[in-house]
Amino acid sequence: MSGIVTIVLMVLFIAVWIWAWQPRLRAGFEATARLAVDDQMPEGEAIASTPSRTNA
Repeated sequence: MSGIVTIVLMVLFIAVWIWAWQPRLRAGFEATARLAVDDQMPEGEAIASTPSRTNA
């Protein structure tokens, strides 16, 4: 049983690794990485917005 779990986790890890290195995702990852150091996003770049939470 533990061997099956190990194989499943290894396949999951490889799948996530392959997904993260897709060339089409590179621009989004680079834009997100610059958020910590840039005050404003360069023109023409956007990051998918998520609904913001407010404490009321």
